[in-house]
Amino acid sequence: MDIALSAGAIAYALPVYFAIIPRTDPSRGASGEGRIDWLFIAWVVTDVAAGLAIVVRRRLPLLMGGAAVLARFVTGSVLTVPIAVYTLVRLRRYWWAAATGSAFCANSLYDFYTESGPGVRYGGVPLLAVQMFEEAVIRNAVPFVLFPVLAAVSVRQHRQRIDNLQVMNRQLQRERELVSRNAALTERARIAREMHDVVTHYVGLIILRAGALEITAGPGSPAGQSGSLIAGLGRKAMRELRDLLGVLRTDISGPDTALSRTSEAPFVPDVEQLLSGALGAGIAVSWFLHDGFDEFDPRTKQAVYRIVQEALTNAARHAPGADVLVVADRLGDTWCLKVRNGATRSAMRPESVSGGLGLVGMRQRAESIGATLTAWATPAGEFEVILSVPLDSDARTVTPENRADREPAPEPS
Repeated sequence: MDIALSAGAIAYALPVYFAIIPRTDPSRGASGEGRIDWLFIAWVVTDVAAGLAIVVRRRLPLLMGGAAVLARFVTGSVLTVPIAVYTLVRLRRYWWAAATGSAFCANSLYDFYTESGPGVRYGGVPLLAVQMFEEAVIRNAVPFVLFPVLAAVSVRQHRQRIDNLQVMNRQLQRERELVSRNAALTERARIAREMHDVVTHYVGLIILRAGALEITAGPGSPAGQSGSLIAGLGRKAMRELRDLLGVLRTDISGPDTALSRTSEAPFVPDVEQLLSGALGAGIAVSWFLHDGFDEFDPRTKQAVYRIVQEALTNAARHAPGADVLVVADRLGDTWCLKVRNGATRSAMRPESVSGGLGLVGMRQRAESIGATLTAWATPAGEFEVILSVPLDSDARTVTPENRADREPAPEPS
């Protein structure tokens, strides 16, 4: 915008000096007989400088005002005066704007007086005063000073309103976010209460009945051992459930885990303990876990733990009695986990209470840590889940100790 105004001011001034003035006054601009018209050169330089000052008017407003006043005194040009006054008022340089407008009006009065004052014959001084007022105020101050001032004030107020509306919009957005966050926290607290009231009740009854079975049948009997195993699994489920409820009751910005009880350790995702517990519960699972898991952050460890847990649950539910193989190892810059179960060996499958959301949940957990999960069924009736977790830059290097000198993990037949 400023460049266009500057080009327009210069394009307006130059034709006047090089096309119009030489025709009306041949002596101006002529360099014949070795004479250089310095006054003509001063006129051109002054108007061009005033036009170029428009480009830097926002950074150097005082330079713009001085160049406009100088052009008015030297050449009588009024083209850049409104732009200078507008810029000074817009940038809150009120005293300099007043000085520029006063100098412009004073020069207009001086020009009018020198041209018309001594020749006034009718009316005398009163008529001269009226004519000077009209010249200074009506013809110069109003169009070249007052209108730019009003325009600058209007534009500044309009932009202030826009800025205020933007600030209010940001405040409203923050308030909406706070309201949504509070609603989410309230809903999480309600869900936590419901889970505590419903799940802990039934799990507590299972633990109680398992303990009674262990006491009744005797610790050394198979039924007593089964009761002890059921009670242990129930107590572990209660610990994880209490940790989950603690997370639900905690603010989003709070810690990831919290103590379930005083002096009680929080839930620690340990895949090997999970697999050992599944083997003790009757699932025919074998595993080969190599390095890489301990290098993950707690969030990634918990996601991997839950994926293995869900894969074992699906295998026990949909293929009871089938062998399950869990293999985890580095493959270049990726940590790969594979869970494969064979076809079911049981003639009858137990009634399933699954809602069909197991694979969906596993994929969502994988996406939350930047990993990919694939799952499919083979023609032989087997089912395989593969999780690929990209390693960070510190864990990308595969050394001979953890890869080349170790035999590959066995695959199921």
